[in-house]
Amino acid sequence: MPAGSPWFNARNAMERKRLGEFLQDLEKLTASPPKPPELVKLTTAHSVGDALKALAAYNILSAPISDASSGEYVGMLDVGDVMAAVVRELLEAGFLERHQRLSISELQSAGVEFCAHKLGSLLHGGDLWFKGDAESNLLEVVETGFKVRLPPKVHSPQHHLKVHHRVAVFDILPGVETPDGPVPEWHITDIVSQTDVLRFLAAQLERLDVAFDWPLSKLGLVTGSVLTVPASTPTLAAFAAMHRQGLSGVGLTEGQGGPLIGNLSLSDLRGLTADRFGALALPVGTFLLLQKGRGVRWEDCLTDQLPQAVKEGRWGEALASLPLITCQPDSPFKEAINQLVDHHKHRVYVVDGQGMAIGVVTPTDVLRLVLS
Repeated sequence: MPAGSPWFNARNAMERKRLGEFLQDLEKLTASPPKPPELVKLTTAHSVGDALKALAAYNILSAPISDASSGEYVGMLDVGDVMAAVVRELLEAGFLERHQRLSISELQSAGVEFCAHKLGSLLHGGDLWFKGDAESNLLEVVETGFKVRLPPKVHSPQHHLKVHHRVAVFDILPGVETPDGPVPEWHITDIVSQTDVLRFLAAQLERLDVAFDWPLSKLGLVTGSVLTVPASTPTLAAFAAMHRQGLSGVGLTEGQGGPLIGNLSLSDLRGLTADRFGALALPVGTFLLLQKGRGVRWEDCLTDQLPQAVKEGRWGEALASLPLITCQPDSPFKEAINQLVDHHKHRVYVVDGQGMAIGVVTPTDVLRLVLS
């Protein structure tokens, strides 16, 4: 990239940073959330239910998968993949059309059946993952691994090419001896996420490019069109709307349209297991309060002992305790990046003076701009 590029310093910093060194530095960043004591690994022989239990046990969103027979790495599974597969299966079966009023028991039964599937059935050959090693540089990971250069229309859920939010890091081991010498063996050591790279950039924003001070409106991040749904929408229907448009999140409003009052992201599936699939029948607002532990328990949902604001559909009041991360069109780009990092979020909404959502900033947006 020429020195005249508005993102030259950021790209140069990533190109000079080796992956091994980056992983060591990442542990020192105060904004980094704690990682599991050991890398969680799955195989194609595990069931979806097994995988969800493992992810929930470590409070993580994703884990690498290897082939149960060969041990070869075949890809990454995250809760978004599971939800996309659930939505696809239920849509193809006409479930949403037949069940206009979703019930907890109906979804519970569908969830138990789906969670019996093996992980191998969720993978497809077109979704290959970048294998990074300690000598790769961070720019290679962002360009080749995350595939953030792909335009939004290309990473739709129906397309086999999609943006990746995490990549696996490997060590190359000698492997099995053969007459022709040892066969190299790939051993997964770490997972790197887009948010990890954002932490790296955020820690040195003041030393990087002046373009990070530009307002969001100048960078094309104020689109005027943001997908929102009422907080009373069944959670499964909200995830289905996200799936159809290839999005990782959706804004919530009190009624049809209106000011933003909340957000539903794929990361809100954290901790969901087969025995709680019925929660996807709940209104989005109730689901979020349940997942965040804000005054709603699973038992309350089953017995309809819910807060009065939830019962009466006063969603702005009901969701007031949940943080909503926003900025304005004239906010500097670096402010949005810091919001993503400081609050451990994957979406920052751009709102106008009336609180209406007019744009979204995600880690993918940030990295795509830096590579532009």
